[in-house]
Amino acid sequence: MKMAALSSSSGSSNVPLDDEYDDIERETTSASTEDADDEQPPERSQVVKKARLRRASFSAAVAEPAWNKIRGRNDGSDARLAGPDGRVGGRQMLKDGTEFFLTLLSESLDGSKVFVAGSVLSLSAWSVLCALFTGWLAELANDGVSWAERWLEHIQECGSAIGLLGTLFVFTLVFRSNQCYDRWCQTHLHWGDMISKCLDLAIMNRRWVAHPALGDKLSRWIIVYAYASKALLRGSSLGATDDVDGPGLVDRGILSREELDALCDSPCWQPYFAIEMIRAVLVEAHKVPGGRGITFDETNKTHGQVFRCFDGVIKEMTALVGGNIRTRSSGLPSSYDLITIMSFYIFFGLASFVWSAGVGWMTPVIVATASFLTVLLIVMGSNLVDPFGLDKVDIPMEEFCETIEAQVHAIDERSRSGRYR
Repeated sequence: MKMAALSSSSGSSNVPLDDEYDDIERETTSASTEDADDEQPPERSQVVKKARLRRASFSAAVAEPAWNKIRGRNDGSDARLAGPDGRVGGRQMLKDGTEFFLTLLSESLDGSKVFVAGSVLSLSAWSVLCALFTGWLAELANDGVSWAERWLEHIQECGSAIGLLGTLFVFTLVFRSNQCYDRWCQTHLHWGDMISKCLDLAIMNRRWVAHPALGDKLSRWIIVYAYASKALLRGSSLGATDDVDGPGLVDRGILSREELDALCDSPCWQPYFAIEMIRAVLVEAHKVPGGRGITFDETNKTHGQVFRCFDGVIKEMTALVGGNIRTRSSGLPSSYDLITIMSFYIFFGLASFVWSAGVGWMTPVIVATASFLTVLLIVMGSNLVDPFGLDKVDIPMEEFCETIEAQVHAIDERSRSGRYR
């Protein structure tokens, strides 16, 4: 019922319906707009005027959005990333690898203080006990106790075994860290492709969709697609109680209240709802004859190929949402964490015992330092497993969505100006 309402209601939508827009075009072909309205019956004249007002209000909101006056004319990298309120985003972008590493290190420590401190302190305490034990054995060996000498010899001979165990542990740690970073990096690549495909679709829309109302509607749903993807990957949805993007889209004229309600009431994932609406707009545009829906009329050989171009981009947008959903839902196998943590404690537990026979009281210093650095690598990897959160090292989905919105508006504005045809 909600889906039907999106295409049948004329009172709450920001864009006039197709039959209303066609009526407006037919009316404007007469001598003048006002004269044509005067000749219409009063009821009919009111309907046409309301449709024009809705059309004009949406065009004004999109062609010259308020935030466009704030950010200027794309005179710098910040302007190209500016969002609806003129800012680049909710978080400062990390500029280089050093800043990213320091931020990741800081956030990893803040979120895992108990685990880091507990691990380092427990292993340090164990190394102290090992140093005490081997020191006691050394004193007995100096006094001529044969079994103490044999114990020390056997402990020192375990150095090669500890080296092999350390190699296996390092391999486990590196493998897990690579998996964590690959998830983070793959998500960045997916969102980069999403930006590219959204802008590609927006450009094709303004060049190949001749129907102004349908073109506006398609641009709006491209923007909704980005924000719906962000909400889904955050485990939320547009219109949820804690969501600000849904009401913001309504306030900026990108969604009507009716469209947002239909989006919230639909049981499907919201990005796929937006893709379905994009497809519906394109199907509707192909039904408009005479080159008024698609730039090329039915007699042109490229008319049918245009739909294939649109469909190819939309399929890739669908696949990118699926790739992000797979990354978010799959996570790392629990066995990775279990094996890594077990290897960590086993290695340093046995290594403390073997090292103490050779370096004595330097063992606690070495173990504390090495275990601290190792546990940092573990928690830093864990911090990259879920790249869709709100941490500074997570992907800046707010900035990406604002980039898509800003650039779609710029494409629409450039098309309306007619200066680059």
